[in-house]
Amino acid sequence: MKGRIYDKLCAIDDSGRASALSTEPTVFCAQCGAEAHDPSSVCEPVDIQTRK
Repeated sequence: MKGRIYDKLCAIDDSGRASALSTEPTVFCAQCGAEAHDPSSVCEPVDIQTRK
């Protein structure tokens, strides 16, 4: 797992910060499905294009 756990979308409890991190998503988390713009914001990033 890259980065600090409190930088991950699944650990953020501030909806404003979570919204900012998930604007224009490019990846999603293989564990929880959270979508994010920056791959380091999720635990197991997968390119969002593979899901569509």
